Amino acid sequence: MLGGNQRTDKLTAPNMNSPILVTGASQRVGLALALELAQAGHTVVSASRSIQPQAAHPNIVQFQADLCQPADRQALIDHLHTHYDGLRAIIHNASLWLDDGLDNLDTMFRLHVEAPYHLNLALGDLLAKVEKADIIHICDETSSRGSKSHIGYAATKAALQNMVLSFAEKYAPKVHVNGILPGLLILKEGGDEAYRQQTLKKALLEFEPGAGPLIETVKYLLASQYSTGSQVVINGGRHLKNRMT
Repeated sequence: MLGGNQRTDKLTAPNMNSPILVTGASQRVGLALALELAQAGHTVVSASRSIQPQAAHPNIVQFQADLCQPADRQALIDHLHTHYDGLRAIIHNASLWLDDGLDNLDTMFRLHVEAPYHLNLALGDLLAKVEKADIIHICDETSSRGSKSHIGYAATKAALQNMVLSFAEKYAPKVHVNGILPGLLILKEGGDEAYRQQTLKKALLEFEPGAGPLIETVKYLLASQYSTGSQVVINGGRHLKNRMT
């Protein structure tokens, strides 16, 4: 078990007793999201497999946990119940994009399905203690259309997307539960120019947007008073490009 936590500094945010839990926040989009929320004044509990210096911020508490492991998840749950009065939001961002295969399918199922299911149920009481709480599932645009090259990934993300509906009904009206289905945000490192151009041309908007669109969507959902059980697609029109080809 990796359990443990590291406070990067004294917490200064005014809502420190009702933090936002962000999983998979040690790199790429998750890191950018955690830093943006922290800079906006939220206390963020960042749950990831490793502690990262680049995630250091006075409003970020880094909690080291492998969310595929039930014991690590329970340690995170216990930490949140012990140290905080409530929970403003859970953002399930942790993700693994693995090749097909039974072992990889099991790993992705534990991270994309079992972990969010466990955390949503175990932390429901903390969410209910704030005036308006949110659960946001970061799914994938393939979760609604499938993927012949990454069947297991798309299938487990589809299960994550489906749980939005169930938890939205279970926790209404106090906790709003929504999903975000992103397409390409940040290209993988090490790809050549041919890969870059081929990937960008899959969408109507042929550019690499970075973390911005997802961060904007998270902010919208956190502020929304009338959205639950919904799915927001941010894929640059890729679904239309597919229809045209």
